[in-house]
Amino acid sequence: MQSSIKEIFRCKNDAEYAIFLEDHLEAYRREGGELSAPDTDAAYLRVLMHYLFRMRPAAEHNIESVLKLMGASYKEKGYRTPFWAIIREAAIKAPEDEIFYNARRLEQELANEDIDELFDFMEYELHKDGDGEEALSELGLLAVCRVRYQQNRARNIRMPERKKEKNRNTSSAFHTACERFVREYTPRRIKEYLDRFVLGQEESKVLLSTAVYNHFLRILHPEEHLLKTNVLMIGPSGCGKTELIRRISELVPVPVVITDFSGVVATPWKGRNKEEALLNLYLKAGKDQELTECGIVFCDEFDKIIPSKLYSKGGDINQELQGQLLGMFEGTDMDVPLGDKSGGQECILLNTDNILFVCAGAFEGLDKIVKKDYLKSGIGFGSDVGADENFEMTGVHLKTEHLIEYGMKPELAGRLSAVTVLKALDREMLKRVLTEPEDSILSRYETELKLEDGVRLNVTDAALDVIIDRVMEMSIGARGLNAVVRDILADVLYEVPSMPQLREVMITEAAARREEKAVYI
Repeated sequence: MQSSIKEIFRCKNDAEYAIFLEDHLEAYRREGGELSAPDTDAAYLRVLMHYLFRMRPAAEHNIESVLKLMGASYKEKGYRTPFWAIIREAAIKAPEDEIFYNARRLEQELANEDIDELFDFMEYELHKDGDGEEALSELGLLAVCRVRYQQNRARNIRMPERKKEKNRNTSSAFHTACERFVREYTPRRIKEYLDRFVLGQEESKVLLSTAVYNHFLRILHPEEHLLKTNVLMIGPSGCGKTELIRRISELVPVPVVITDFSGVVATPWKGRNKEEALLNLYLKAGKDQELTECGIVFCDEFDKIIPSKLYSKGGDINQELQGQLLGMFEGTDMDVPLGDKSGGQECILLNTDNILFVCAGAFEGLDKIVKKDYLKSGIGFGSDVGADENFEMTGVHLKTEHLIEYGMKPELAGRLSAVTVLKALDREMLKRVLTEPEDSILSRYETELKLEDGVRLNVTDAALDVIIDRVMEMSIGARGLNAVVRDILADVLYEVPSMPQLREVMITEAAARREEKAVYI
């Protein structure tokens, strides 16, 4: 008689127990055992064994641990924890581990019926040990774990049955809306739409348009396993990062949320946590899980979780939080609390495979790292990089190595596969942003006065220059435009509704400086 499954604990490495599992599964099938997906089953057991060998002490390398992991009865931190939650945590602790990393896909492929069949396989294996006291005890534990698993899977700790999963998204109204979007909007058409509202930043608009188009292709063709294109936008405050994603949100048939990451921490009870972004997306989707799992999350102020090494005194630079983001960005199942932080709250299990993450931040000091490398590379090659005072960082200069030197974990940098650099807005561009785009700041005030009171707003060129001077002093880019214009028009917006005969308001240079009132005509 072939040795039982317990002999696997004599194996010395991954390769040995992978071969051992395949041999025993194949022998089981020859004996008439039913395995609907033998390759998937073997991969699942390999992940289970790898976890025990790598993450748990030798005292837990036994058949009892295997059965408890399969049955969602394994105790982690004092309470029973489902298998996939344990594996996701292991992947965060060991992001370089390929077996844990690839388990994300396996989690989506494995069905409840596969686990049921594997319990039968384990029972078959344990019967090889005869009817001694130890064997009977193990068979009794198997029965208990099987029952616990069947009870717990009703609470969505496992994947749904395979037959139900196959038909997901194939005929929904959402799927139809995605098909219509792809027919109407190529990357070029998406960029043309963005051109109406955002001036300049050509490289960034092209990259973002392509990433959004790819996002919908992945939604429509999951069987093709298209690569995920998460985006990193780097640029100073007020250069158009948030405006780009805001305009995308008005165009696409999926929910889009903007979440400030500056206060996000690794430990939930010490501050805001990363799941908050997914909760916001779920609420934006009207609590529709299908919509949520295909949405777009804009992680604003993302650089705040990666303090620059230029200004750090060393030590841990939020490594734990960066590690936690790896699975979320690449794709995994995450328990998202729906209530407050008091504990015991209801959760929803959200899959992030098809959620597009767009991260943005100023990354102050990154340009110094890039500039240093750029100047160094030009030595001895007849390059004009010696004129370093004219250096301006672009996407062409930026490399993954620069992000890592800045403080980003290599694994996280690898998840942000599309990186673009936005330029700071100079005086000329700020003036154009104020006046030229469709729905510009100035045009909104012109429309407000015209619609409500039939009054024409006239801002002189000299007044425009004063506005730009004031905005430049604020050093926050286009974000300062609305505040300055609103301040100048405050009295106008208050007085005009009480002046029914008024036809025109002129903002002169003196009015823009708040030295005189606007001219009423």
